[in-house]
Amino acid sequence: MIALDTNALSLLFVPGAVVCKRGTNMPIKHAKERVEELIRTLSQNRDRILISTPTLSEFLVKVPPAKIQLLVNELQRSANFKIQPFDTACAVELADRTAAAIASPQGKRAGTKPGTEWAKVKFDRQIMAVAITSGASMMISNDEDLVAIGKEWKFPVMGIEDLPLPESHKPPPIYEMLEAASEEGPTTGEAKEKLQIEGESTE
Repeated sequence: MIALDTNALSLLFVPGAVVCKRGTNMPIKHAKERVEELIRTLSQNRDRILISTPTLSEFLVKVPPAKIQLLVNELQRSANFKIQPFDTACAVELADRTAAAIASPQGKRAGTKPGTEWAKVKFDRQIMAVAITSGASMMISNDEDLVAIGKEWKFPVMGIEDLPLPESHKPPPIYEMLEAASEEGPTTGEAKEKLQIEGESTE
């Protein structure tokens, strides 16, 4: 089971939702398709996507009020999703983690991104606590605060851009290399040699 954060979930249900690569203003190409491919893969393996109730509440703010209950019903009926509340086990997990942070030299914000509001720290820790106590293997998120908490709590967080594309959206190898070169700057060294081998001169 893999947990989604609010932005990853929004890609599935909010028209025009965009998520940027970590630490940039560059939108992730085919972000929606990447998350959909993850769901297909999990479904084939008879596994599910975890949605914590804190994530669900944050996500539903983006949904028109008239469609909220319909969407919740759809998620509850779907075999692909599991909605998990912040329950007693989550509260105990979060209390233990917060107490450890308070006792550390860094204080209650230990392991979080500098400058993050305390309210967001508490909210993101709730999301992470649900994922851990529910037995999720990782979280999909491009939120730098969740990434920081995951690192502190030794819980894997994967970026949306790291999810595989479905075969139907994969470009031919030569275009994939050209695209990577355009994002990273001038082509040099080994990448340049590969392009030349493929018959595309970089001169």
